[in-house]
Amino acid sequence: MKVFYRYWLSSLFAVLLGILWSGPAHADNIFVTNQGTNTIGEYTTSGATVNAALISGLDDPAGIAVSGSDVFVTNAATNTIGEYTTSGATVNASLISGLEGPRGIAIVSTTSVPEPITLLFLAPTLVGLAAMRRKFKK
Repeated sequence: MKVFYRYWLSSLFAVLLGILWSGPAHADNIFVTNQGTNTIGEYTTSGATVNAALISGLDDPAGIAVSGSDVFVTNAATNTIGEYTTSGATVNASLISGLEGPRGIAIVSTTSVPEPITLLFLAPTLVGLAAMRRKFKK
């Protein structure tokens, strides 16, 4: 019975940690296009400024979308969509070009990919369940 309890408890702990693990580091921040200054600013959800000019040197930024650690910005003056990191580094300023006055942008994800840490916490759960099954078969 002690073996069953030990595996069950470790499995439950691993599942709870996997559920409670949070996502991206900037999940509670807001990224805003500032057309007057041609920048992208980063702010907290409580309104505090993190970096008012996180991404600068843009040409009429009109739309923005965030996916993980990437920020995608529509530049209406250059008819492009650029890719930047949430820390402000340029990945590709002209990721998509040849557009005509891009204004809005959206990212649609059709699949959910678990974070690697979630899989790490899932392993002890699977081991515990396998051990419990083997114990009950005897």
